[in-house]
Amino acid sequence: MTNPGEPTQHDDQPIARSRLVIASIGFVATVILVLAFPAGVRIPGPFSPLSGYLLVWLPLLVTLLVVGLTPRWRLVTSAVRWSIRPIDLLWGAAAGFVLRIAVSSLEILFYGGLPATAGGAVPLDTVDQVMFFIVALLAAVALAPIIEELFFRGLVLPSVIGTLRGGRWIAVVISGLLFAILHLLVVTTVAQAIVVGVGTLLVGLAAGSLAVVTGRLGPAIVTHVVFNTSILALGLTAVTGGTGVVIE
Repeated sequence: MTNPGEPTQHDDQPIARSRLVIASIGFVATVILVLAFPAGVRIPGPFSPLSGYLLVWLPLLVTLLVVGLTPRWRLVTSAVRWSIRPIDLLWGAAAGFVLRIAVSSLEILFYGGLPATAGGAVPLDTVDQVMFFIVALLAAVALAPIIEELFFRGLVLPSVIGTLRGGRWIAVVISGLLFAILHLLVVTTVAQAIVVGVGTLLVGLAAGSLAVVTGRLGPAIVTHVVFNTSILALGLTAVTGGTGVVIE
């Protein structure tokens, strides 16, 4: 019997290696786009909150589609299944809140306070403003966690495990480091680099650990969603212009 998270006889090393190559290309493409266009792309109107996301999401989504639509690559899913169970809500919620406490502690240590509380009131006087709020909210607490977890823990993590024929904890570290590197591309100060770097690494390691222990992607997604959603209690930074960093 195979333990949850361990690759089975269905994990073919050459196929896993091919998936990893495709994932690497997608990651590098994302890094290049983010560095080339640090301000993102200009999107007018209430959908403008997506401006900073599209250059990150597009290569990741294309990579996921390429792998998902190629039958011989889609079969390598035994290490981390794309599924969720009710218990995953509990695991994810607990991990997400613990991670938020840890990262908020880092913010207090290096910023001298919780920067997320710097945001002002959210204007909701017009239809466009309401749409702006909804789009920003969905982007930060739903779309970003799902897309990024599908890529880093649903694709990269099992591909590394299959390539190494095991080594699941090495795979957790690799996927966590890549996740942190992606978020470090937008920092501007040393303090931000420390907080965002350590914070995203902790989130990546926690999400990856839950994925390999349970053998499911569900706990990782819930952890990420809860972590990002918890910022709302600190001032809705993602939509009010606060200086805190939401780890999407």
